[in-house]
Amino acid sequence: MKKLTNRTLLLLVLLAFNDLCYSQIRIDKQQCFGGYGDDIAYSIVEEEDFFLVAGLMEPSSIGTGHVQCDGNHQRTWVAKISKDNYEFLDGWCFDIMGQFVKIFKDENADGEYFLVGQWNCYGARNLTTIKIDFNGNELWRVCYGNEYGHMYGTGRLYTSDGGIINSGDYTDAGGDVGHIFGGYDGWLIKHDRNGNLEWELTLGSQALYESVLTVQQASDGGYYVCMQNESYGVGNIPCPEIVSNATLVKLSQAGEIEWHECYGCANTAPERQENSGFIDVVELDDGYLFGGQANCYSGDLEGSGWHYGTLNNSPNGPYTSDIWLWKVDNNRNIIWSKCYGGSDNDFLQKTFRTEDGGFIVFGNTHSRNGDVASASHINLDEWNEGVGWIFRINANGNLLWERCLGSAEGAGSTSITDVIKHNDREYIVLGNLICPPSGSSGDVNCTNCAQLSNPEFPHHLKDYWLLHITDTVDYSTLSVPEMPIQQEASAEIYPNPTNNTVCVVLPNEAEATEMELVNMNGQVVANKTFSGKSSWLEMGDLPKGMYMLKICNAEVCLTRKVMKE
Repeated sequence: MKKLTNRTLLLLVLLAFNDLCYSQIRIDKQQCFGGYGDDIAYSIVEEEDFFLVAGLMEPSSIGTGHVQCDGNHQRTWVAKISKDNYEFLDGWCFDIMGQFVKIFKDENADGEYFLVGQWNCYGARNLTTIKIDFNGNELWRVCYGNEYGHMYGTGRLYTSDGGIINSGDYTDAGGDVGHIFGGYDGWLIKHDRNGNLEWELTLGSQALYESVLTVQQASDGGYYVCMQNESYGVGNIPCPEIVSNATLVKLSQAGEIEWHECYGCANTAPERQENSGFIDVVELDDGYLFGGQANCYSGDLEGSGWHYGTLNNSPNGPYTSDIWLWKVDNNRNIIWSKCYGGSDNDFLQKTFRTEDGGFIVFGNTHSRNGDVASASHINLDEWNEGVGWIFRINANGNLLWERCLGSAEGAGSTSITDVIKHNDREYIVLGNLICPPSGSSGDVNCTNCAQLSNPEFPHHLKDYWLLHITDTVDYSTLSVPEMPIQQEASAEIYPNPTNNTVCVVLPNEAEATEMELVNMNGQVVANKTFSGKSSWLEMGDLPKGMYMLKICNAEVCLTRKVMKE
């Protein structure tokens, strides 16, 4: 009889749980809202009796939907929705640029909220906060930036002291922007709950760009700044030039840099636009879970199982991205690094730790293969705008189940934009969708879809979608064979930084271990083969700077950054 491999066993288990792939998420309550153009929801806050949802409407939706905005300058909206039956209660419009707008509850003032986004001040688009009350009245607004403005920005946070952090990408200093290193730098401001500026900080280098994607509060009161960047040369967050980076910056509560860490691709095929980026940080007792997306199989992605794909299946097109999760120890050394998705683009939105030590992941996918088997029940048109995707992994990163959300009728397109966790089983999910013509198909069951179907508007586009979901899986009966766990974290590399030699200690005795040291230009400047558990590499004659050390044998394959002082 042929012996079954781990991979074969995993396939059989997944086939046996085929029905589970479509039943582990129960939609308890849902409703759709919007007009005849695109209404895009970005964030949600929860109160005792209602939700407040913030988003943006396109001009074609003005005057046709639930929130009645009256002009091109008032396209950012806040919708008030009841919790008991998801009924639309009220809505307000604001003169603020609504792309990626975030709404936060002011925990120090009953019935007051912050809208954080962008607005024109200094004659250009800059970072803006509006304070509103529970009736949608604007109480005050502040705007920080300069006459040059910024191009992009999504990192927004309500802080534990009641203030706000906002970020954008800037190319020029001046006004409130104290310094720019070069290219596009990430710029952050922190103001208190009354809008008074407390500190501003530029994160960058002489490289082409540094972009802040998200900002999160740390348990010690400081902040994690999640970035996508190419940082090298003069600056305050240097990374190896040969790496396309997902960079995490740890700030103190006062906005001072405490440390930063760079991860990512080894940039072996820059013409294919290899890149990676941070989105999420989950603090653990023994380290962290980091999350983002990446589209390569080199550097810190080596052995992570990236699913090969190119944009539009073009032979010479850019690589497509997977959701990338990697667990690190308290010294931020990688324990395991894994990719999730298929041959098309897959994007992370939010990750939550579960009581069993695993994680539930919310994101969006354009794939219909690889890990995304449940997409087979979704009908996607030729444009493939993607669908919301939820999956759960155990503590070692092994996939337990996955579930796409969408309809089998019409375009089927959905997306997830924000999530509120109630407990390990229940979540409030905010997203967007193209309603099926009947208003009910597959996972979609919205009475407002039918109400908004109108022959005068045959090209009805995106609505915002609110769902209460429950994870129904019985984890006591669910088991998935463990795949081999990488052993990077138990391999010691020291001293680092070094001024002479670097020592490598493997977790076990091994044969034919290859070491290669690569400089910032991608050149191999030193190499060595050894057997046993440890060896060293001489760096005394090499120039100062950052290097990549690659170590491979039959048991371990890892890449580490080494600094020569």
